[in-house]
Amino acid sequence: MIEESATRRALRFLLANGPQPATMVGSHVWYGRLPHRKTTSMGGGGDYAAQMLLGKLKKRGLVRHAESKGSSKWEITWEGRKWIG
Repeated sequence: MIEESATRRALRFLLANGPQPATMVGSHVWYGRLPHRKTTSMGGGGDYAAQMLLGKLKKRGLVRHAESKGSSKWEITWEGRKWIG
């Protein structure tokens, strides 16, 4: 079986769950893949790796910031939906 990319896991997660904060995306994308590392932060800044991934996906037009009150949430765009097929 071919390992699914972090990009594909993030987009599928957002498609299935709607707008989510970066910490939730990071928790899903790297769940169980880095057992020796903490993959989410509890300090409110979001997971750095997830923020970086989402930033790159935003530049490609696959995700965007969702309208939300409070913490920043991310959602998949139409281009992102087409990208994952």
